[in-house]
Amino acid sequence: MTATAASASASAAPASDPAAGGGAGAGVRPGLRGRKRERTRRSIADAAFRLFAERGFDGVTLVQIAAEAEVAPATVFTHYASKDDIFFSRRQEFAEALPGAVVTARTGAELVEGLRGYYAANVALVLAPEEEEASRTFARILLASPALHRFHLAVVDERRAMLLDLLVERAGEAGRDPAVRAELALFAWSAGAAGAAASEEMRIRLAAGDPLPGIGAAVRAVLASGFTRLAAGYADSPLLVAAARD
Repeated sequence: MTATAASASASAAPASDPAAGGGAGAGVRPGLRGRKRERTRRSIADAAFRLFAERGFDGVTLVQIAAEAEVAPATVFTHYASKDDIFFSRRQEFAEALPGAVVTARTGAELVEGLRGYYAANVALVLAPEEEEASRTFARILLASPALHRFHLAVVDERRAMLLDLLVERAGEAGRDPAVRAELALFAWSAGAAGAAASEEMRIRLAAGDPLPGIGAAVRAVLASGFTRLAAGYADSPLLVAAARD
């Protein structure tokens, strides 16, 4: 909301849990176990964000989060690997639309526009009026914590690697060529940098208390600038033409 833009949202509610449908042996009530697991995840995340908002990210321990959520510390670890994992628990949700932005594009121009639209859609989610309070809290906590900033860089790298994998797959046989992969990696880095710049602009303005309409306009301008430059270099690139599919 990784994410850049994923990592950009402030809601404590995590992304949909892939286990939410229940597992083998769930019997005639396959959704009950998944719903209970999701409620527990949400309860832990909500408790964590309450504490983060009151004490700052670095001033909260996992034991304190467990106590606030009224669960055992082991239960927290069942759902989350770390405090950072809780804070960025929606990052998968914000990554879900990325494949669609890549696989539906046939040319470099369509790919650049698809990625711009992907980041713009994530921005719109974060700046929705009903998310305002949570988004501002998220931004303030993130900007105040060096530890979170370091983890956020890892989230950005995670999203960039995901984009590169999608591009290599989209390129088909040509994607196996090391030179082509290197060029695709440069494109993925550039697209990720454009998205990250917009997310950073959004977080700074959210934390400063700027009005949402002004934030949206400023962030869209940053996205437009970054992806206009990207289009100038890649819109007609033969390396970004999707491989023919059967």
